[in-house]
Amino acid sequence: MANNTKDTIYIDIDDEITAIIDKVKASNAKVIALVLPKRASMLQSIVNMKLLKRSADNERKNLVLVTSEAGLLPLAGAVRLHVAKTLSSAPEIPPPPQIVTDSDTIEEDMNLGLDAEEEDKPDLTEQVNPNSTTVGTLSEAAVKHNSKMVPPGVETLELPSEEDNTVTKKAKLQKPDKHLKVPNFNRFRLILVLAVVVIAAIATLLVLALTVWPHATIAIKTNASSVNAELNLTLDTSTKSLDLANQDIPATQVSEQKTFTQTVNTTGQKNEGNTATGQVTLSGTQCNINAYNGPYTIPAGTGISYNNLTYITQNDTQMTVDPIHPLSSNNCLNIVSNGPTDISAQSPGSGYNAQINNATVSNYPGINANGSASGGTDNIIQVVSQTDISTATSKIDSQQNSSGAEQNLINQLKGQGLYPVDVTFSKGTPQITTSPNVGDPANAVTVTETINYTMLGVSRADLNSVVDAAIHAQADKNQNIISTGINQQAFKLGNTNAVTDQVSLSVLAEVGPNISVNEIKKEITGKSPASAISAIKQNPDVTSVTIRLSPFWVNSVPDSASKITVKIAKPNGSA
Repeated sequence: MANNTKDTIYIDIDDEITAIIDKVKASNAKVIALVLPKRASMLQSIVNMKLLKRSADNERKNLVLVTSEAGLLPLAGAVRLHVAKTLSSAPEIPPPPQIVTDSDTIEEDMNLGLDAEEEDKPDLTEQVNPNSTTVGTLSEAAVKHNSKMVPPGVETLELPSEEDNTVTKKAKLQKPDKHLKVPNFNRFRLILVLAVVVIAAIATLLVLALTVWPHATIAIKTNASSVNAELNLTLDTSTKSLDLANQDIPATQVSEQKTFTQTVNTTGQKNEGNTATGQVTLSGTQCNINAYNGPYTIPAGTGISYNNLTYITQNDTQMTVDPIHPLSSNNCLNIVSNGPTDISAQSPGSGYNAQINNATVSNYPGINANGSASGGTDNIIQVVSQTDISTATSKIDSQQNSSGAEQNLINQLKGQGLYPVDVTFSKGTPQITTSPNVGDPANAVTVTETINYTMLGVSRADLNSVVDAAIHAQADKNQNIISTGINQQAFKLGNTNAVTDQVSLSVLAEVGPNISVNEIKKEITGKSPASAISAIKQNPDVTSVTIRLSPFWVNSVPDSASKITVKIAKPNGSA
């Protein structure tokens, strides 16, 4: 039995508490040394420590934890487990913790630890003097057990003397004070995070309130006036330089092509049946006897009309004087053809099957045709008519919206840094194609209309130069142009050709004292409203100044010029 009274079990860091308990139960030794790895997380829970102690007691085995982890000592002391730093050092029960958390109390109430009955059982670990017994000697003490305390056949440790057990009893776990509570670190951490968020929000608001939100609006009234200027401009795409004297401005043309389609059902009809054919005999009178040189020939391809039906002669017909009745009642000559004339209906259809009597011959007054035609049949099919094309085109025209093309051209010019002159917007001649074509068999026809839109743009600098020159021609050259008055409504389109557009421009400009907005901003930054007003009024042309600060807590002009807006009031009169 000496070979199985002591056992050493090495615990892996990945072992669960259930695996450790199974190893303890599987061992045949009564004294078991559990060699723990560093950072043995599975035993850093009081519940796991109690489960391990309880399973060892149930198996009547003595456990010694071989570890130097300081964090495990109070937990081992709380459940009365021996701890040794090495296998050769003396085991001892560490001092228990002085404060027990609420969770430990709850666990005890749930009988996860030792119940009251088990606490009354003798603690086998107290039967060894911790100051004099090594892990090895525990195995020798295990064979000297008190037969009155355990069933026969179960090896335990012999209790030491009363004097030897004094130190151990003093180290017993004192009754924990359940009224003491460990601080809730999760709640403390939440409060700390909320405090940081609140402080950051307050700091952000302070930065916004002191540096971002403050703004000043300066309204200045001066002795400004208005000037009317009329210009006749030539926007020329063929020139590259500004002609200030002739108001000839280089222009750039942009274009955009749009395609519109419309499909309509066809309404035309066409007869694809057989064409009627026959023969006629030509006869008539010729009253201008002196002019008749006969015989003469009526050529093939001559039209013969009967009841709104037209037949075409297929061969030349020779006309001579009727040998039987040469003279008519009015002394005119009767003429007849030498033989029958073949005819063919102008169009297919059964309607051309007819008995032809006294039909007229085109371009030969007084000549009649008599005969018949037959063999015509009907086969009506649906075809494209010109009316169908017109219907589709009118629908395209009603659905067209050139505003999209116009805006696209404006955006193109602005993208090139040019000023778009929208009165030059032009819609080209539509190019129309059909599929299928007129006369082709079809149930529907698609009409496609392609239109090219154009617009001119000019350099804003060139436009301002021309307008400024016209304004200064009427105003004092020392005055400052507050506003040129250029807007799209001021343009009117005149004559146009392939490369130039004539436009008139009527502007109402605002001129006044030469006040530099940037200089004003630079001079009043950071000043109080009273000081800023006094500084601006140093200019004799300024009649009044109003300063509005925002938000309400701002009491001085912002230090940044970008947060200052200067408005010079519109003039009251005109020059």
